[in-house]
Amino acid sequence: MRFKDLIKNSTVLSTPGIISIFISLLSIPIHLNYAGPENYGNYIIFHFILMFSINLNFGIGKSTVISINNIPNKKKEISFKALSYTTNISILILILIISLYFFKEFLVFDYSQFYKFTLHLLFGSIVSIFFISLEGILQGNRKFKLLSIFNLFFYSFSLSIPSILLIYKKFSLENLIFISILIKLISTLIMLMIVKYYNLIKKSDNRILANNLKKNARWITLNSLLIQLYDLFDKYLIKIFLGPIAVATYSIPQQLTGKLSIISKSFSAFLLPNLSKKKIDNQSFNFSLQIFIKFIPIIIFLIIPIYPILLKFWLGSSYNETILNLTKIFSLSVIYACASHILVTKFEATKTLNKNLKIEFLLMPFFLSSLYFLSSENFSLLLIGILILIKELILLFLRLKFLNLKIKQIYSFYLYPIYFLIMLSLSFYNYYLYYLMLLPLMLSLFKNND
Repeated sequence: MRFKDLIKNSTVLSTPGIISIFISLLSIPIHLNYAGPENYGNYIIFHFILMFSINLNFGIGKSTVISINNIPNKKKEISFKALSYTTNISILILILIISLYFFKEFLVFDYSQFYKFTLHLLFGSIVSIFFISLEGILQGNRKFKLLSIFNLFFYSFSLSIPSILLIYKKFSLENLIFISILIKLISTLIMLMIVKYYNLIKKSDNRILANNLKKNARWITLNSLLIQLYDLFDKYLIKIFLGPIAVATYSIPQQLTGKLSIISKSFSAFLLPNLSKKKIDNQSFNFSLQIFIKFIPIIIFLIIPIYPILLKFWLGSSYNETILNLTKIFSLSVIYACASHILVTKFEATKTLNKNLKIEFLLMPFFLSSLYFLSSENFSLLLIGILILIKELILLFLRLKFLNLKIKQIYSFYLYPIYFLIMLSLSFYNYYLYYLMLLPLMLSLFKNND
């Protein structure tokens, strides 16, 4: 029953992600064909920068989930304090927006273009931090169906609908960004009304959330900041040294394969409130790891040989071999990242996220310096993709090392990723050996797993 509940709720949370895959399959070619790869590259860069605003939530969303499940009889009071703290942060950002306006009016030099971009970014930041806090309230109260619907609108529709609208009118980049933020705002306002409708908040001066924020928020914020840095820095350097068209070529396969992470984040969204309880359920944690390290990769490797057919049909004249090869590399990279999402959730729930940060801080200088070197010296996008793959593999192994006492069959979780790496190499050079190595993976599906 425990596993059935895990699969059921994770499927509910994953459904918007699956829908978003089909929306992206429609919106990306439209944007490329109607506005061009340069416009698309700049549009994606803005959204990646906007994702940094999640860090301004300062861990309130996830701390809310943990606090509600630590002390469930105080969940309404905890939710109220979460929105109260978020409002205070938003007021500070609003003061910054007003200050920028006065600077614009009274300074001699013109920086109107910078002001418009910054205004969109700051207003989008206010919307985003409120969404993260409201998301934490729904997640903590196990409103998974509602959460999945709002995630679909906030993350997927807001990104894809502006691109689809290009069919009907040639919008500027600024207009596309405005429409995207407007969709996010409407989603967040409806979410707030739903929280009030279900009576999930109650005015209080309770200090439970404040205490958990003191203990865990800095680690959640630092972890989120590092994740955003890892996710954005490669695109930013590619834009500087290789141009926005290269960003589009690089981002398309990364976006497509990255949709798989929606499923792992859905499992994480279900696991976080459960692992935060005093009676921790490690069986669901281990079962989730098996899904993302043993079972889902088999499906991916079955599809890889038909990538050329699928990508040519999808992208048409925009298709090239670089996109194909990057899609293969990022397919494996996202498998490692999905397994890491489950591991990081364990760190978050047990308030030991500082251990995960030690891992990321250890790797960060080597990764960022290598990324800068490859980009500035105009190396191919494939080498940058391989660097991302190596980074995800190292992070996965180090996280497994820190949690080895809580993971069953730990050695198989080391062996499978190495096996996958060999299979990826064969997909470039020898499909006969590739299919031969795929056979043991298929047979492993029939093996009895604990």
